[in-house]
Amino acid sequence: MISSFSGESKHSLDDKGRLNVPAKFRRWLNEDDAEYSFVVTKGLDPCLIAYPFAEWDIKSEKLLKLSEFNKINRAFIRAFSRNAMRLKCDKQGRILIPQQLLALANIQKEVVIVGVLNCLELWDPEMLASHAESQRSLDDEYFENLGGTISS
Repeated sequence: MISSFSGESKHSLDDKGRLNVPAKFRRWLNEDDAEYSFVVTKGLDPCLIAYPFAEWDIKSEKLLKLSEFNKINRAFIRAFSRNAMRLKCDKQGRILIPQQLLALANIQKEVVIVGVLNCLELWDPEMLASHAESQRSLDDEYFENLGGTISS
């Protein structure tokens, strides 16, 4: 089952570095995973990506199909998976994000959680605003190039 995350939510890390995952994002987790776990890793943009465990398995299967004899494939898989950590929600719906992961996305205290279909992105608010502004000029190009692909 593919999760369907959407929307945005701003939160603060508590003193221990725990992030309260909003119920609207937890409810899409695989019901078979009683631990409500995510795999969190460095994102392709300057953020962290949190995949429900079942989605991480799907992503891993796709990556394993890439040829290991291709240097670029090996480098990408290594970069994508080297910081990946399985994090379990506690009974209050919080995940403890290790400092090394927070540092990769320059997350200090505030976190913006963005639902991106099959995963969540975790952003430093200033970094997200800066990234969104730098991408704004490409919005028309995205819609023009992808619009036909999506609607057909």
